[in-house]
Amino acid sequence: MKKLISSIILSLSSLAAVATPAFAQTFNFPRTKVPFTDFGPLLANALVILFFFAAVLAFIFIVIGGIQWITAGGDKMAAQSARDRITAAVVGLVIVVAAFALSLIVLNVLGINIFRAGGITFPTSTTPVW
Repeated sequence: MKKLISSIILSLSSLAAVATPAFAQTFNFPRTKVPFTDFGPLLANALVILFFFAAVLAFIFIVIGGIQWITAGGDKMAAQSARDRITAAVVGLVIVVAAFALSLIVLNVLGINIFRAGGITFPTSTTPVW
């Protein structure tokens, strides 16, 4: 089995080494240079998506732990493993909610609203700080 895998890897690597580039026609599309000026919406959307996926992942682990507990069938080790998984998922969910609340508090203190349609607006020299 090892010889088969090693021969497959060797043949694939040798094919990659001798591959020649295809000389296809290239197109020169007109490129418009749009400067990246607003980092705020990108950061706001990334934070919201990150917290959302963390909460969904914790929920999935809670469901998997529940299914493990139901299917434990009286096995104490399986039930304990399921309980540990549910406990870890709930602790993770609490950490995600606490991090989200802490980020909202910090952003509100800084005057940044990540749920506004315009995203984050950073203060400039003409914007009053207070």
